Amino acid sequence: MRRRMAHLGLVVLALAAAAAPVRAGAPPPEPVAGPPQEAEGATFLTLPVTSQEEGLGEKVEFMLRAKAKRLGAVVYDRSSVAEALAGRTVSLQTPPGDLARLARERFQASIAVVGHVAGTEPYTVTLMAVYADDAAGAGVFRRDYRAANHHLIAVEMAKAVYDILGLPQPEDPLRMLRQDPAIEARWREAPNLVRNPGFEEPAPGGRGPAHWQDIEPQMAWVANPDGPGASASGGHKNMVLKYDMDKATAASYGLDFYSDWIAIEAGATYRFACRYKTLGPTPKIFLKGYHPFPAQNGYPAQRRETYRRQVHPTGGKGQWHTVTADFVPESTTPDQTPTHLKVDLYAYWPKGVIYWDDVVLKKVRDAPSGTAGAPGAETGAGDKASGTTGTRGAADTPAKTGDADKTSAPKPGAGQPRKGEKNSIASPD
Repeated sequence: MRRRMAHLGLVVLALAAAAAPVRAGAPPPEPVAGPPQEAEGATFLTLPVTSQEEGLGEKVEFMLRAKAKRLGAVVYDRSSVAEALAGRTVSLQTPPGDLARLARERFQASIAVVGHVAGTEPYTVTLMAVYADDAAGAGVFRRDYRAANHHLIAVEMAKAVYDILGLPQPEDPLRMLRQDPAIEARWREAPNLVRNPGFEEPAPGGRGPAHWQDIEPQMAWVANPDGPGASASGGHKNMVLKYDMDKATAASYGLDFYSDWIAIEAGATYRFACRYKTLGPTPKIFLKGYHPFPAQNGYPAQRRETYRRQVHPTGGKGQWHTVTADFVPESTTPDQTPTHLKVDLYAYWPKGVIYWDDVVLKKVRDAPSGTAGAPGAETGAGDKASGTTGTRGAADTPAKTGDADKTSAPKPGAGQPRKGEKNSIASPD
């Protein structure tokens, strides 16, 4: 339902905790002077959101308030809302007409939204919007927003604010790549920069796949339990990487598995894809960009992480899924531009088995003119064109602090930053 924002007051009413009469209405906050914005004229009110997970409701209400404010809406603070409602309970079961009257009479607003967060990874956020200028409450918007983890709840709540206001969703420049025939052609035809992407080639000794890190406890290099199938990497044995995590590991650092170094062009656009099948654990992929730093303060020359892209797969359990992500590896600090990348296949809570296969990384668009970096310039960088990475040399030595390479940093907790990376410079995509 689209409406002119200059004539719209918006209230997002979340769930309160106890029943009590409503006190006198709260006047809308004064708008903040500034340039016109998409939600100018809207009044945005948020109350406590209930959830099965303790504290998550408050986080969701903050997400809704913050997004509305960024769009130019007038936002009620939480304490003013609580005082005006005085403990009255509103929920998805509240009649739409009652919500409409509440919005008009107590908050002088045109829209009331109630909701609830159900589940624990994945989550379902159900929102119902009632347009208060319809006395019968017939103008109702209701939708479920699903998210695999906390990070994706923020993305979904931003979408929800656009939906409720009747505004078009903003275009994501990287998603628009999928409508470019030239980009899709490069995705089909360009060489895969990941060596041994399907884990088919054995490392010396035969205990694990070549061009990846060593196999660790609770990991195994095994034949695909679902049969030969189709291997996107072109392999013949169709081997896969298997994690079988116990409860202690899943609840603490989880497991991750790193590729060899991959030379990249800073400012270029890359597309990543891989297949996975989880029987329990939560999968996550980190695409980490590194810049070469010279020797200093007694530490040898080393590559340190200056870029990180997180990929959050959302497929269900028990089936093979393919996750795809476009990204541009770059740093907010010009002299720390990443020249190499590592793929980190990570999984954490709950315990159980997860399989990985067919890891693909391709450059689908060159860097804009004048911004391309010079990958592969230091020792051991290898051939950029073919995606080979050479033998680890002095410049590849992990930092003693701040380096996110596997050999120098402890494994992360469930989705948390690595303990050894607090001094690294991360530039989120």
